[in-house]
Amino acid sequence: MYFIKTPKIAQSIIKQAVWNIPNNDRKIFLTFDDGPTSSITNETLDILKEHTIKATFFCLGKQVENHPELFQRIIDEGHTVGNHSYSHLKGWTTSNQQYLEDVRKGAAIIESHLFRPPYGKIKRFQVNSLSPETKIILWDVLPGDFSPNNNVEKIVSNTLNSVESGSIIVLHDNNKCGNKMLQALPIIIKKLKEKKYKFSAITKQTLL
Repeated sequence: MYFIKTPKIAQSIIKQAVWNIPNNDRKIFLTFDDGPTSSITNETLDILKEHTIKATFFCLGKQVENHPELFQRIIDEGHTVGNHSYSHLKGWTTSNQQYLEDVRKGAAIIESHLFRPPYGKIKRFQVNSLSPETKIILWDVLPGDFSPNNNVEKIVSNTLNSVESGSIIVLHDNNKCGNKMLQALPIIIKKLKEKKYKFSAITKQTLL
């Protein structure tokens, strides 16, 4: 089970996290988790470039090691990157020591103050043990590109029905979700632009 639109009561569980970024300019924030992966991330970047959009990629350290050229392309094309840990451990079911070591290993490779816990699941002790400058970035729109029950049309409608100004949207540039995501992404962008939304990467300035 997952929430397409994260309810306020769920957001209150991790108060230190950024769940959305309120603004008066209809800015929204596309984010991509679990990459970089060879064909999926390249095609994602091609689509973003075609539509002149900047986004934020929460990368896995092990994937950056496997695809350093893709990680560099993300940066070179003006997108921001965040740490998604080294190997995608679930905080709720992993010892604090192992989890924090994995997060720090990812941080050493990715070098970003932004961090998204894998699955969005992290214990309070783990939150409190992160470095003070770390910004935990979660989301308020989860279209469900990972679900086998969702086709492209459902991913699109989940997004369009949940977005509001300031929304942080999670998609995945991994091999499991990537093909559906790549079909849905151009449609999502087109429809949201028609609704006068503007796309932005998550930066220190947007978090002020």
